[in-house]
Amino acid sequence: MSTLWLHVELVPSQGDMVSIGRDEARHAFGARRLHAGDMVTLFDGCGGLAQARLSETRTRDGEYLVELITREHAPSDVPQTTIAFAVPKGDRLSTLLDLTTQAGVSRLVPIDCARSVVDAGKRDRGERWHRVIAESTKVAKRAWMPELTVGGTLLHVARAERARGAALAVAECATAAPLIAWRDSLPATQPRTIFIGPEGGFEPAELDAMRALNATMVSLGPCVMRVEMAAVAACVLLRS
Repeated sequence: MSTLWLHVELVPSQGDMVSIGRDEARHAFGARRLHAGDMVTLFDGCGGLAQARLSETRTRDGEYLVELITREHAPSDVPQTTIAFAVPKGDRLSTLLDLTTQAGVSRLVPIDCARSVVDAGKRDRGERWHRVIAESTKVAKRAWMPELTVGGTLLHVARAERARGAALAVAECATAAPLIAWRDSLPATQPRTIFIGPEGGFEPAELDAMRALNATMVSLGPCVMRVEMAAVAACVLLRS
């Protein structure tokens, strides 16, 4: 694969021409100082990968065209790993999305908890969050872009995850069993979802409700972490 990855909406068939957006073209021809004839890797975030050759040909809209030389479809990650997280304050959500994507998360699900405190409309900036995830997918050279779902209340999300066959774990305290031990006890292909609470933690009633759904309390280590750091740590441990 070429060292420079560029995102396109859809990787077409081998031999076809496809346009790359202005930002991607600026990165290729400007920041990376590539030229017509140089090779790049195209990805669409849905498993489509291609080796493509840059050209000087443009569309009527001014976008550059590239020629697909080879194409392949990468399998999705197994097992599927999901981080269900209380939305952090400020711009720390961008950090969470960026770093968990680089760490290999499959799905990201925001949850509302009793002690959640988030900015109004934080989850409505879908286009911005999509750009953050797309850029991080490119940095990580991943064929599959993580899915950012709508989410909901803690128990609504937990029941939905259980219904689709995922094993559930709650990152709660340092005295619980290590997350790795829980991970290793699962069937190799079973989806797994870990819940990360807000800065004030989960309320006792929430933990009891999660236990009633057969969720396992797990530890990420001896230190207290912010939401975004805990999400990254959980993802690394799940994918290691």
